[in-house]
Amino acid sequence: MKIIGGNFGVKGSAFISRDKKLVIEGAQKAIYSPQQVLSVSANVTKEKKFGILGFIVGAIVLSIILGLLLNVLGVVIALVIAVAGSFYSEKTNIVEVKFNDNKSVSLESTPRGVKKLVQFAPT
Repeated sequence: MKIIGGNFGVKGSAFISRDKKLVIEGAQKAIYSPQQVLSVSANVTKEKKFGILGFIVGAIVLSIILGLLLNVLGVVIALVIAVAGSFYSEKTNIVEVKFNDNKSVSLESTPRGVKKLVQFAPT
């Protein structure tokens, strides 16, 4: 899991060790047991982006094909399809972990990592 904020800096990583401890290796290093975790909260951020390379390739290919079939109208339709097809979304899992020593860390994680962190914290 990648550190993206908190008391341990904005660079580094965190993982759950074999002996069931949360190891944080950022600007500071720390090791926490499940009893030292106060809370774990997770959320997903979604970011919509535009792929310029996909737009250019799609516009060229579709303009040639549809331009031969429908002339100028085909090129216009090809550009509209290329624009619509070039948007994509990117999901990021963010986990905020708070500890009993008033420190916290924000982590970017996979869905599997989120599940492990939620199970790591005591209920």
